[in-house]
Amino acid sequence: MLLYRTPLTRKVYNLHQVILSIAHGTCLFLFATIVGCSLSTSTVQLTPAARAELDAILTTLQARYDLTGSLKITQMRVTIEEGEQREELRESLWYKRSANGGELLHIQAMGGFNEPRGVAIANQDKNQFILSLLNERRTYSGPLSDGALREIFGVDLRVSDVLSAIFANPFVDERTNGFRSVESSGAKWILKRAGVKEGHVETITLFVREGEPRVTEWHIHDENGVLQQRAAFSDYREVSGILGPYRVEIERPLEQTRVAVRIAKVELNVEINDSKFDTARFLSEDFEIISLSELAE
Repeated sequence: MLLYRTPLTRKVYNLHQVILSIAHGTCLFLFATIVGCSLSTSTVQLTPAARAELDAILTTLQARYDLTGSLKITQMRVTIEEGEQREELRESLWYKRSANGGELLHIQAMGGFNEPRGVAIANQDKNQFILSLLNERRTYSGPLSDGALREIFGVDLRVSDVLSAIFANPFVDERTNGFRSVESSGAKWILKRAGVKEGHVETITLFVREGEPRVTEWHIHDENGVLQQRAAFSDYREVSGILGPYRVEIERPLEQTRVAVRIAKVELNVEINDSKFDTARFLSEDFEIISLSELAE
């Protein structure tokens, strides 16, 4: 998952506060539909024993995702730092896997008096994404296209990146083969693989304690070895028998951008009505509707 600013982002600077909250601060969770493939490269050959041990780790990480049919975060604080500017926002998140297997997401950003300021809804079943700015009574709407999100908000991400951040699992996209190197020392594992972008290399660090893996770092370097992005996961806690981080940090050194997410309350596998992901109320005549494709022109 890559974050960067574009000229178009600056053109809509009057929407900066809410868009940063939803697009940059919660870029960890916004959905796109195109899943990239890993690039072919030289890979390390593991011994059967090492491969079996690694497979057990990957299976546990995948099980956490498979066992989570819904996720509700009602207390989440997002801190955004860009250069010398710093802002804190409160947000809530609802995630659900539909009966059809589609990913459904609702993010809500609150203002200083806990009033709703912006809503983002992504619905894979309907191939639909909306960003609604409530004070401005304006809604941006379009299909779930990572190209549209990239051009409008300067966010370059895939559905697997989103899920990887939510579940602290860099392997949601099933890139579990073709590692360039695998190192283990006691509880610590360091895995390297080709990145999605050509020439990029991803380094994933995790610790295994009592059979439970915890991904702690996920670095992405470009072909020149320059750090493009660092993700850190910490403060792991168990909720409904599933281990997950309560703190996530994403840093983009070249853009001097840092996003920190602190989670205070999480509920897993709770009932979430499908109406939570209904976009109709934000596409009514009460709102000015702007097509994402129109904004990207």
